[in-house]
Amino acid sequence: MTDSTPYNTYFVTEEDLQYVPPYMKNTGETPQETKCPIKGSWPKWLAGEFVRVGGSKYVVPLSEDGSKPAAVLQHFFDGLGSLHKFRFADGQVHYTSRSNTDGVVRNAKRDGIVRTHMFGPNANTPLRDAQDPCSTLLGESQSLYMPPGHQEPDVLNIQVMPRRGMHLPKDENPLSRGTAASKPDEEEIIVHTDYNYLQVCDSKSLEPKRLLTYADIDPQLSGFGICAHPPKDRKRGLTFNYLISEEGKLSVFALSYTSKPASLVWKTVLPCQPCYVHSLAITDKYVIFIRNPIHMDVSDMGKPVMDMLEFEPESKTLFFVLDKENGKHVRTFAAPNFMFFHSVNGYDYVCPKTGRTNIHVDLCSYDCDYCPYREYTLSNTLDPARPFQEGTLVRYELAGVDGEGSSKDHTGRATIAQAFRDFPMELPRINKAYTTVPSYRYVYATGGNGGPSPGTLVPVGRLGKNLKCVQGAFFSRIAKADWQTGKTQVWQPEDGESCPCEPVFIARPGAVEEDDGIVLTIVVNREGTQSILIALDGRSMNEVARAMMPQVYGLGPHGSFIEQKSMYP
Repeated sequence: MTDSTPYNTYFVTEEDLQYVPPYMKNTGETPQETKCPIKGSWPKWLAGEFVRVGGSKYVVPLSEDGSKPAAVLQHFFDGLGSLHKFRFADGQVHYTSRSNTDGVVRNAKRDGIVRTHMFGPNANTPLRDAQDPCSTLLGESQSLYMPPGHQEPDVLNIQVMPRRGMHLPKDENPLSRGTAASKPDEEEIIVHTDYNYLQVCDSKSLEPKRLLTYADIDPQLSGFGICAHPPKDRKRGLTFNYLISEEGKLSVFALSYTSKPASLVWKTVLPCQPCYVHSLAITDKYVIFIRNPIHMDVSDMGKPVMDMLEFEPESKTLFFVLDKENGKHVRTFAAPNFMFFHSVNGYDYVCPKTGRTNIHVDLCSYDCDYCPYREYTLSNTLDPARPFQEGTLVRYELAGVDGEGSSKDHTGRATIAQAFRDFPMELPRINKAYTTVPSYRYVYATGGNGGPSPGTLVPVGRLGKNLKCVQGAFFSRIAKADWQTGKTQVWQPEDGESCPCEPVFIARPGAVEEDDGIVLTIVVNREGTQSILIALDGRSMNEVARAMMPQVYGLGPHGSFIEQKSMYP
């Protein structure tokens, strides 16, 4: 690699994993529920379960007897997934964790290669380069591996977003485990990812039960694409997502998650080229599909997925506005080139000056020339080629969605109404009761990707030769942004604790103020031997309580709080 290379992608060996932070290598599991030692006061009103995904294995054995060298997964997104559950009751915290990808390891020992979807460099490549006899089994499409036919529920690495379960069609797969839940919203968790597979897990034991695709819900939903964050309209009982058909047509669809089973409500083909999108946005009346200027180049199936994602520097970023009720394509707007991964919130309102409906879409925007996810390889974590790219919290305005002269065939201009330009933010979350509410104020997010973490003994960048790129932790702070004042509040771990993950806000029952509640995040201790669940006051951002986990939490992107029905009467 040269100094001008923006990120490193060389293979990290098992030996060099000793320099990788503990939250990005193999971690244990705690299958039997354990009561966590606590400090501070966990609120008695907190009743429910906080479920997070995480990466539990980066080293995968390729034989039963250890006769072959292990494969090392090379990207943050490729650590084999696990589920972590915190149960809250009467001011106490109980913890459980379990791998949801044991089948990947089981098959790797049998086949001598890793067979699962890989975002980063193909972990099997060193085998091929070394002329291993198993190299004949290595298809060039291994990084996009999708198994045909019936599958066991744990043979794919699905580990982006866990959510409450819903009623699904009858399971015809003889390899599934357990029985269908009579109350899936209480008894099952569905794990989402950025391709057309869903994994159903038992909410109590966390055991994987079933793999299915959206096509199992409705045959019209075959294809690929799919965002891991289908926005949820709780009032209408709908979620919204996109897919790309085998013919290359991109569609947005609405799914009823309250029907028994879940069912397709509408599907709308959009007039744009296929692209990669991680999340959609909604307002009270509309669904907004934002076409990222990123497409997947599949001309060389031997490349990692991260290198197949080709940035389009000359393309504008397009906003397609659809009516929630029927899927009708209402308007299209365009903005100067940017890319994003996570939308934050959206709302529609009547402009007092024009009397027409405007839309605000809030998201974490990147102004860059390549996909930032390419930087999240293990080699670039150990040896950053340059500081990580960071997102900016931006509010885009789509003016005049309705009224005279508005037409889906006329592309309007998307403008920037507001931005937090001086503070990087990513993995944004809000008080979910304020979804699509125009008066909402607060966004909680991670801040400072790769930023300093004073006192930690487990820094990233240990092998870096450029000291300006040697940082303290993969994530460094938690930030709270206030749209009304334009100010931010910051919480940073102390005493050498580091790497707070995505913050999740939980509102206090009966709260009147939007930020009256707690914010959950997880940090690793100074030595990297144990992780800690932290509760912050949603208003002051001061720590109010903590729970000591019996293990290290393998860092994952997202989590969900699933409240008991009695919590919000």
